[in-house]
Amino acid sequence: MTSSPATAVVIPFPAMTRLTMKDRIEVLKLSDAARANGYDRLLIRDRHPEDDPQLGDFLAIYRRGEPWASWGVQRRGPALHVWRCATGADLGEFRTVEEALDAIVTAPAPEPRLKSRRA
Repeated sequence: MTSSPATAVVIPFPAMTRLTMKDRIEVLKLSDAARANGYDRLLIRDRHPEDDPQLGDFLAIYRRGEPWASWGVQRRGPALHVWRCATGADLGEFRTVEEALDAIVTAPAPEPRLKSRRA
């Protein structure tokens, strides 16, 4: 009697989307450099249990005096993915928080936001 070939079910696991301890330490070390370049808040938003499983931790970077984050940084496996929060436009992927912050500082300034006029 011959047996049929075994079949396997492959369950894909999402890429790591949690900031590493090294990432978090770099954020703390670079906060003064960020302030010197016009970014006064670097806030890590930790993943909550009720979040979508594909949503992980991310770093929100705020320009001085602005209530909304200008940039977002999230780990995607071995790289840190950076995007502009207002538009969702990708800036790129970087190996370290320092490289990501350097790219943000040298990126073209965003278009000014239009203030809504109330009648």
